[in-house]
Amino acid sequence: MDKKKQLIFNLNNFLLSTSHTLDFIESQYNNTKKNHSKKIAFLSLKIAQKLNLNPEEMFDLCAYSLCHDIALNEVEIKDENFANLSEEKIKDFPFLSNHKNVLKYQNEKIDGSGIFGLKKDEIPLLSKIINFSHILDEKFDLSKKDVQNRKDINSFVKNNINILFDENIANIFLEEVSKIEFFLDIESENDILQFIFNNLHDFTTALDFENVLNITKIFLNIIEQDSALISNCKKMCEFYEFEHKDKYTFLISASMSKIGKLLIPLTILQKENKLTENEYEEIKAYPYHNKKILSNILGFNDIALWSSKIQESLDESGYPYNISAKDMSLKDRLLGSVNIYTALTQIKSYRIAYSKSEAIDILKDMAKNRKVDISIVNDINSVLVED
Repeated sequence: MDKKKQLIFNLNNFLLSTSHTLDFIESQYNNTKKNHSKKIAFLSLKIAQKLNLNPEEMFDLCAYSLCHDIALNEVEIKDENFANLSEEKIKDFPFLSNHKNVLKYQNEKIDGSGIFGLKKDEIPLLSKIINFSHILDEKFDLSKKDVQNRKDINSFVKNNINILFDENIANIFLEEVSKIEFFLDIESENDILQFIFNNLHDFTTALDFENVLNITKIFLNIIEQDSALISNCKKMCEFYEFEHKDKYTFLISASMSKIGKLLIPLTILQKENKLTENEYEEIKAYPYHNKKILSNILGFNDIALWSSKIQESLDESGYPYNISAKDMSLKDRLLGSVNIYTALTQIKSYRIAYSKSEAIDILKDMAKNRKVDISIVNDINSVLVED
């Protein structure tokens, strides 16, 4: 591994750490319950064991399960656009097996009633497994402590063999998976994680920083489509002549700096009227969520720290940590200032965009009040406005 050009990366570690953000989005559209993606992965892997999938396929199946609704926030409805966008968003993920179009065809039904009308063996195996697991947890909540719920699940599966579900997959569930132990295990996130860690091979690898950025920037696009944050940060990195590693870890941090917003209700994020005090407090917590999420990802320690300080100010008035100037590095200050500039120059639901010069004037006023670093503001002006 070349530490100047690469980062240790494990796709399932990354997705396990971020999956609850995607789950929160889905819960607002489809009323799914906590740990939805992890439960899909758990059941899918149980079935895959019985099908004797190889370690690479097991690893990929888990990853596909964890990111199955990665396009939902942008599309909202599971139609053909959703299917195609799902596949597009994961094209740079480092999958290990040769399965294709798994997310594109994840909502196909055995009888041909799905989005693309595929039937039976026309549907990829991993897609059939994920579809089976997803339907059961969305319709019934597999972790629900209710004996009748378990009976209803089994009846539903029996009644939909060769309609919604592949016969072999359904029978594996009914005959080998659907036991009391399975339902007790799936109630606990810790038991789910223990099963995943114990049954997946460790395919941790060294990825080029550019490849990691291609993966992480997807999460910025989920919350802010067409954001200029990464491109603006890139220009500033080049202006400061950051070394390759410093440049890309900074850009990765920028790309993940809004992930905590995915845990804020859409009713707040999309609100056009003034936020209530409680709603504003929820918004202010997102850098805290950034740190909590990113700290669980291999090799992301510095990235987590920079992303958690994106709303801090030099005069200790920022949030959520009220950090002072002496505890803010150049990168902390730079990311915060570029974020403000980018936000001001982009159209928001509640206001039109400011011009570049207007945004700089606002930043200069903030610098007078010791909110941001005036030298960085001047550099942003020379690179992003006057250049």
